[in-house]
Amino acid sequence: MAKSAIKAGGTSRIRFVMFDAEVADGEIGQITQAIQNALRGPAPNSVVKRIMAPALVNGGADATETAVVDEVEAEEVDTAEVASTAQKARAPRKAAPKPSVIEIDITSEPPLSSLVDPKSNHGRYLAIAAWLHDHRSIEAITADHIYTCYRHLGWPTDILDFAQPLRELKHKQYFTTPERGKYAINQLGLAKAAEAASD
Repeated sequence: MAKSAIKAGGTSRIRFVMFDAEVADGEIGQITQAIQNALRGPAPNSVVKRIMAPALVNGGADATETAVVDEVEAEEVDTAEVASTAQKARAPRKAAPKPSVIEIDITSEPPLSSLVDPKSNHGRYLAIAAWLHDHRSIEAITADHIYTCYRHLGWPTDILDFAQPLRELKHKQYFTTPERGKYAINQLGLAKAAEAASD
């Protein structure tokens, strides 16, 4: 509240009262906080952009799926909000089911050991699926088939999700899915496996 009084030929006096209250001792902190919040002004708006970035899944450089990455740009952002977002981002993903070793005839002609290592997970998956299709008459395979063959061949099994490369190869149309969790190599996959074996 501002009051002004003008006296003729004299001086002017202005009185500015911002806040005047009588409160109990325990309430002064709440009043002080309310005044600070009122004088602080509006918080700056933060801008959140979503960009697509390639996801390197299971160490594969040719992964086709993408992951969404959040980029926050702002002059000032509420630290509690940032901490909450970071905590959500760090939440552990549900682990993929660990595959099991299953019964596969690996010794009849031609033996599984006759496979040449293509040196990439996609190439290995295609080679195993083609071998099972051509020499063991197994049309639809699972991650368990792949894992069993990897173990017999001594190939590295440090893949976080053994079904992920199968999904990626299905996305590239080398496999079809006759039912959930099963993958059948098709003519494109067989041709790609044969091409890799001849290199």
